[in-house]
Amino acid sequence: PTALRDGTSIEDAKPAVDRETIRNLILRANPMLWLLVACSIVTMGYALERLVALRRERVVPTEFVDRFLERLSSGKLDRDRAIELCKAHDSPVARVFSFVVKAWGQPALVIRQIVAFDASSEIVDLSGMFDLNAMATIGPLLGLLGTVIGIIQSFDALGGRVGPAKGEALAHGISLALVATALGLGIALFAVAMYYHLLNRVDRLARDLDEAARRVIDLVCAEAIQPAHPSERPQA
Repeated sequence: PTALRDGTSIEDAKPAVDRETIRNLILRANPMLWLLVACSIVTMGYALERLVALRRERVVPTEFVDRFLERLSSGKLDRDRAIELCKAHDSPVARVFSFVVKAWGQPALVIRQIVAFDASSEIVDLSGMFDLNAMATIGPLLGLLGTVIGIIQSFDALGGRVGPAKGEALAHGISLALVATALGLGIALFAVAMYYHLLNRVDRLARDLDEAARRVIDLVCAEAIQPAHPSERPQA
């Protein structure tokens, strides 16, 4: 390869974003990257926590629901025993069942109204993804701020440079400053994708909770407990 006056080749003289330059950018040149890294860690951690918390077996465990309904339909549970069983099983569906059982013997319409009011907090807890939504907004803003700071620092670093070195230094600094924008947009894309994925999961779990509660209501409501009126019994 053709050598320059200082003994380096043309290939070696080409400007590049090497590891040492990025390290210097993170440590000294652009402090906003630290905030972006912290933001990305918080976003991933919160998304993983919601993925674990919104698993169906934690919200509407099939084994508990089937066992509860089987014992309730076979008459093995009265009101007090059913409430104790719900308290012993810490899950959203168990708490919803406890709301239903506490209204034992009331008309089905009344129980549904009670459950709709009391169980609303459970749905709010499931759908509470404010932090993830906030990261989708904060990430790009931090990235843009980091880019602006990086460009300002790039222009400040041009002092004393002349000729081609000045243009190369400017291009080099701007390319590194844009790393902040790319990182901010990456955080936003991940946060938005996880937000809608989890929102869809919450909708499915809410439907499962409603269906399970409806089945319990059909077993403990006044219409199911009270015997039919003699005039309503079928004639022999």
